[in-house]
Formats: sequence, structure tokens, C-alpha cells
Amino acid sequence: MIEPGATYRSPRGTVVEVLDNRPERFAIRRTLPSGTGRTAPHRHMEPGAVERFTLLEGTATGKLGGEQRRLGPGDVLEVRSGDVHVHPHTGAGETATLEHAIEPREPFVPVYFASWLTWLERGHVDRQDEPMLLGIMSVLRAAGGETWVAGPPVAVQKALAALLAPVANRRGLRAVVD
Repeated sequence: MIEPGATYRSPRGTVVEVLDNRPERFAIRRTLPSGTGRTAPHRHMEPGAVERFTLLEGTATGKLGGEQRRLGPGDVLEVRSGDVHVHPHTGAGETATLEHAIEPREPFVPVYFASWLTWLERGHVDRQDEPMLLGIMSVLRAAGGETWVAGPPVAVQKALAALLAPVANRRGLRAVVD
């Protein structure tokens, strides 16, 4: 279980503090070093779920529905179920601190974050300090969930998760399930 108050650090300098982990809400504070935080365009299909990024310090760029958004302190990027988005990320020479909240916390969320934070501390993430594709496949297979990359048909992604999760597990990218 990811406990509020726990802090995780990557070798690259990303710092993540768990703020809340209840069924109603999951939240972290994340400090993004230069050139980190960019995800592939994706969507969450859990009905009624809201993902919210509130920029606390610095500058970052996110994307919502194909529109790039430049964020400064106090700006919010709110993502509703089905919205294609890219998480706020920093460019070269930029840093940022943001709060990332998900309401309500779907069953996929604690498995995803426990896995990602474990891999983050070990340096088993991509250059953006985000989970690698194999790791995401392991989480999808272990926890289910309705988070999918924008573009490829969901049925294809589900089949890939079934095929690639065992490969991820053999390579040390096993989903962390409490």
C-alpha cells in the first residue's frame, strides 16, 4: 500500500510525495526536473473519473483533446473520462512541481502507482521518468483498468497486454499488487 507521506526519488531527480490514497481520492505531489514527465497520448475510460493536474511551481506543457496547453503556477489541467491527454511535462531548462489527483481512485490506480514508484526509484523507467511500455502491459494485465493509448484499437492493446506482461515480468517489470 502506498502510504501518504511516503516520498520516492528517481536517479534523474524526479521526486514524488504521496498526499492521499483513499477510495475517494488519490493524489501525489511531483517535482519534474528538466525534460521529464511526458506521457504518450492516452485516455482513461472509467466512468465518472476525473484526473486533475494543478501546477504549483515552474512551467510545464500538457495536452488535452489535441490542444497543447502551457501551464504556470495555479493553472489546472482537468481530464474527464474519455479525454485524450498528455500529462504536463517540462522542456529543456524547465522545472515544475505539480499536484496530480485522481477522483475517485479506481482499482487500477494503486497498482499503477505502486509499480511506477518502485520502478522510478530503481531507474527502470524511460527518459521521461515514466513507465516503459512493458511495465504498463504488466500493470494492465495484473490490475485491469481502462487506460489505453490513443490510436490503436483497444482490443489490440488488450491482446498485447496478455502477450507482453509475461515478458515484462521476466525483465523485472512486474506489477506491484498489494
